[in-house]
Amino acid sequence: MTDTTAPQASFLIALPPGWMRLPARPGEAAVLRSLIDEIVDEALPSTLPRDKAEPWRGEMRKTITGVVTEARDAGANAVYLPVRPVNGINVPASFVESEVDDGSVGDPGALLAAILTDADNGALHMIDGAHAARTDSSVVRVEPRDGWPGMTTRQIVYTIEVPHREGRWIVMSFSAATGDQPGAALSDALVQLFDALMLTFRWSEVPGVDHSDLEERLAQIHSQ
Repeated sequence: MTDTTAPQASFLIALPPGWMRLPARPGEAAVLRSLIDEIVDEALPSTLPRDKAEPWRGEMRKTITGVVTEARDAGANAVYLPVRPVNGINVPASFVESEVDDGSVGDPGALLAAILTDADNGALHMIDGAHAARTDSSVVRVEPRDGWPGMTTRQIVYTIEVPHREGRWIVMSFSAATGDQPGAALSDALVQLFDALMLTFRWSEVPGVDHSDLEERLAQIHSQ
């Protein structure tokens, strides 16, 4: 099994059972292939008849690779996917990790204020000692038609200053697909899950901090 708890970015975040971080950077292609193989092997084990299972394995690899490639082309560092059902239900959600360097110097408050000004629903937060803006929006992807339900995407975005790297930001963007009622119970529950995950966010590469405390940081995350 691949160690998916190992830090692969400048921060750590606890993931619930069934979720996995898939790196999107070109330099991590080998790691990505290994993780996708792990997902496929678990979903469609080698004990299944090869002639029947192999086309599904190929399609599954293609789908997951396509999702990560699309995110990479949009500037993402990684995609977080629910790769296993929860209580027999496939979770209709995912989130993307990006890192942005805007070259700014000084108080990051102006950028956060601009983000919140443009948002219909937003608020300031503190994420492991760093200032962050949280925005909440819903976008109708498919309109209801001829008795078929519509499709709405609920999106939560955390834009977090990197306090030890001036002008750099971590952006965590969560998306959950719902029916034509964006305030439905499932959508709210998935948003609450993501907000709970963001409470476990911890910086892992901070100047002046002894990196030997990494195990302690992981223990703090998993104890919350």
